[in-house]
Amino acid sequence: MVDVNMKKEKPKYSTWANILYLLKNIWKWDKPLFLLSAIQIPAIVIIPLLGIYLPKVLIDSIVEGVSISQLMINIGIPILAIIILKIILEASSSATVAKKIYHRMKYVRLLMYKQMDTDFENIDGAEGQDKVMKANMATNQNSAATEAVTNISVEFFSNILGFILYSGIIFTIHPVIVGFIILSTIINYFMGKYVNNYEYKNKDNLSPIERKLRYIRNKTGDFKSAKDIRLYNMSSWFQGMYRKLLKERIYFQKKNVYRRYFSNIIDGILLLIRDGMTYGFLIYSVLYRDMPVGDFVLYFGAVAGLSTWLSGIVKNINELNAIALDTNDLREFLEMEDNMNRDKGIALPKSYELPCDIELKNLYYKYPGAEDYTIKDINFHIKKGEKLALVGPNGAGKTTLVKLICGLYTPTKGEIYINGKKSSLYNRDEYYSLFSIVFQDTYLLPVSIEKNIALQLEEEIDDEKMDSVLNMSGLMPKIRSLPNGKKTLLVKSVYSEAIELSGGETQKLMLARALYRDGPIIILDEPTAALDPIAENEIYQRYNELTQDHTSIFISHRLSSTRFCDRIVFMEDGRIVEEGDHYTLMEKGGKYREIYDMQSHYYKDDIGGEKYAEK
Repeated sequence: MVDVNMKKEKPKYSTWANILYLLKNIWKWDKPLFLLSAIQIPAIVIIPLLGIYLPKVLIDSIVEGVSISQLMINIGIPILAIIILKIILEASSSATVAKKIYHRMKYVRLLMYKQMDTDFENIDGAEGQDKVMKANMATNQNSAATEAVTNISVEFFSNILGFILYSGIIFTIHPVIVGFIILSTIINYFMGKYVNNYEYKNKDNLSPIERKLRYIRNKTGDFKSAKDIRLYNMSSWFQGMYRKLLKERIYFQKKNVYRRYFSNIIDGILLLIRDGMTYGFLIYSVLYRDMPVGDFVLYFGAVAGLSTWLSGIVKNINELNAIALDTNDLREFLEMEDNMNRDKGIALPKSYELPCDIELKNLYYKYPGAEDYTIKDINFHIKKGEKLALVGPNGAGKTTLVKLICGLYTPTKGEIYINGKKSSLYNRDEYYSLFSIVFQDTYLLPVSIEKNIALQLEEEIDDEKMDSVLNMSGLMPKIRSLPNGKKTLLVKSVYSEAIELSGGETQKLMLARALYRDGPIIILDEPTAALDPIAENEIYQRYNELTQDHTSIFISHRLSSTRFCDRIVFMEDGRIVEEGDHYTLMEKGGKYREIYDMQSHYYKDDIGGEKYAEK
């Protein structure tokens, strides 16, 4: 196992900038939480101070021979103060428990909204998902940065106040003692800072492992993958990969633990030297410098207290540093810039300007971190209402090109024009409304079939339009067979009464969703891949009806399915290598003809030798 990217770039924000960011948000979002936390600080400091003051008062009163009533007054006042402060501390602490969780959940919501709203390419691929994972580490549990900052800030300011008060007491004994305690504490601070910085850099090793472990955990419990896991005996692979990844995670976690362990050893040695010298000096002062016993007890407690406050300061600074590093990942994700236009854009095409005209000029696209371009110098023009087929082998760049056209990716170079206007000039979300798209991968919501199609509230759904798209997509026969019809719930893993659609039925639902949206540009990425031949043929025969008054782009690996399109563009290695209608490309005898003949071989009639595709 090799460490990756241990030379991580310097955090974008400083430690104190991040802590201030978190504290400002507490004040902005929940002032009672801020105030209740602030109330705890004097109570945390004064309670132990009264605790070391009480024995001194008791011993001094006995030595001075005060009356019982005076003794009760002398010790009763600090005891009463301790009780009152403890009540305040417990009440304020209890009142903030739920508030701290709620505060953290606000960041969870911000992350969720950002993940859903940011440009698609910001979270696409392993790099984007690692950013998501590291940002989530600041919010995914009670000890995470966004919740822990409240407790640690209270502890930190309590330790600062305690250090000031106790230093004043000990300074009267000998200033060198305070100096030595501070020196040893500074050494501890730098040890802790080194460990925190190492752990932050080590996150680049751990976050990809955590992402893979999460994938395995999700898939082993996923309803859709359960059949394959059993039928193909995939459990051994999942178990093996899980063990391997756990081993890797433990390997990198041990690196953190060893450094933390070494830091703790140094801290222990310094503590032994520091306290040994201080307590030795106090004992010497009692025996040989006539220090009163009451003062000895007070100073003895103050020395222990000062060490505790100082150790607490160092511990809190390092904890705040760790929190700040996690917050840095959180802020970098939340503040990640979008490339698409989020401001007011140019007006969308009017109804009389539809369907849309699409033109690509000198278009290039390179994935982040890639050496070569996936899309290379693409130039073509799709006329209004034209039905274009985009074909080619796997990895040719067809889906990437479609993602560029519909605004999920922004071109590395070149421009996309819709009705003669640059796509970048449109508002991103308004631009999306121009497209009705069916991608290869599908996503179903745990709601009814009609809500999955319309993506609207039930009372907003147009029933006539819904029935029309169900018929056009071929899903209506399935709907009629269900007791609850189009109101049937989906996603069985969420609702016991839900149903699971087959792959082909899900594909039809996705087609119905695209048709219901009724964007002027229809993009179908392998829309019939999961359909049986009969259902596929029905879709092809209705393709003109499905795309009427729309500009359409149809992606397919099956070249025989593209003859109903006005034009076919054949892509290979990110470039357009051939272009024309089916018969023109067949006569040309190039790449299209070569692959078409290879595919059509499997559709030949064994007896007659005729090609089904030619019938």
